[in-house]
Amino acid sequence: MPVSTTVYAPSFNTSVRDLADHPAINDLAAELLAAPPEVIEGLTTDDGRPTYAFILAANAEFTQRTGEHGRFIGTVANAVVARLHVLIDKAQAEVRALLAAALPDEVSESRAADLEARMAIKDMWAHGFPRCALTRYSESAGKLADRLADGT
Repeated sequence: MPVSTTVYAPSFNTSVRDLADHPAINDLAAELLAAPPEVIEGLTTDDGRPTYAFILAANAEFTQRTGEHGRFIGTVANAVVARLHVLIDKAQAEVRALLAAALPDEVSESRAADLEARMAIKDMWAHGFPRCALTRYSESAGKLADRLADGT
């Protein structure tokens, strides 16, 4: 009977939690936070576990930075992923707080009318209504740019 290679002992989870607060793990996760979303998505499998390639890369980088090794194979990568999720959640919470702080407590009728007028201008610009001053301006500017590019 074959034995699964993905058996996690309770001590594995403890090792991951212990490593999650390590400064090198925090640095690795912070560096990954700046990575493009497709890179971050490629670090884990569909079930959220680190890929083998990421396990190897995380172990090598952790060893290079600290001279230490994780207690089990995969603890470093799992700790980086866990810390990355914490940092992402923290960043999203900060963005939500900034957006909430920017919103007025109450929306007055004049503010609502101003927002509606801005949205109407935005819609006219996006859809190119012929009588819209912005549309006429952009068409004129485009024609002028074309003439200048042609040298006429």
